[in-house]
Amino acid sequence: MRILHRVMTVLPLIAIVTVSSFTSGCGYIRLVLAKDKLNQGVICFNQGHNQCAQEFFKRALDYDPNSAIAYLYYGATLVRQYQEVDNPVQKKEMAGEALKIYEKALSLSQDNCRNKDNALLYIAAIYDDLGDRAGNRNWLLKRAEDDCSSANIKSRMYHAVAVQYWRCSFDQTQRFRDPKLYRKDPFHYRNMDYPEALPFKKEAEGCTAEGLKYIEKAIQQDPEFSDSVFYKALLYRELQYLTKDPGKHKEYGQTAEKLTNKASDMRKRQEEEAKLKSPPSS
Repeated sequence: MRILHRVMTVLPLIAIVTVSSFTSGCGYIRLVLAKDKLNQGVICFNQGHNQCAQEFFKRALDYDPNSAIAYLYYGATLVRQYQEVDNPVQKKEMAGEALKIYEKALSLSQDNCRNKDNALLYIAAIYDDLGDRAGNRNWLLKRAEDDCSSANIKSRMYHAVAVQYWRCSFDQTQRFRDPKLYRKDPFHYRNMDYPEALPFKKEAEGCTAEGLKYIEKAIQQDPEFSDSVFYKALLYRELQYLTKDPGKHKEYGQTAEKLTNKASDMRKRQEEEAKLKSPPSS
């Protein structure tokens, strides 16, 4: 699931008006030149000229090696570059280089929340691109638990982690679906009690427990995010699949149905509210 959007922001152009601007020292001159290279690189990047942008960002780093924003922008060119590569080995190597650049940006960000959040966002996205679920989850949680993150960001990150854990369980419970029983009851108990299946059942149970933990965190941060309520329902379906006891099996199913209805009602209400707020069509 792609929930991460990569955004490049154009820096304001720096104009050097008079020679007297350079009288404050060599360090100031290097910073001005670094910002100028950044500006030129952003223009190239936004025009789709990745190699041109990459060269300008590298030159900016030559002038200012401690510029977190220059590392962020340079990393973005590496991400764009590896996304165009089909060879998986080459792609992994290039993504690894991008990760190093973003980790450097993160280390230089200090108290700059915007730079820090962008670095965390990109690192999580790169692991997602590589299909590394554990790495992606780790960085999603780092972003969720960072002091800079808003309640909305925390909610979405916890939600994304919960969805991963739901998928982990769902992949197992669907493998052990009985076709005959399924036609009568799609939510029937998945028999995974024999020795060969027990490791898969244990994995599904663990993932469901983790999924419920993080979906609760997501809802706590944003109770009005209907998608989280819907996935909470799906996680209760996983409990239902994994529970043999008839009473508990029925209870989990009823809870899942209530949550699904709640999510649907929330979504309808929010859509109606959005329509009321939108300007009338001419």
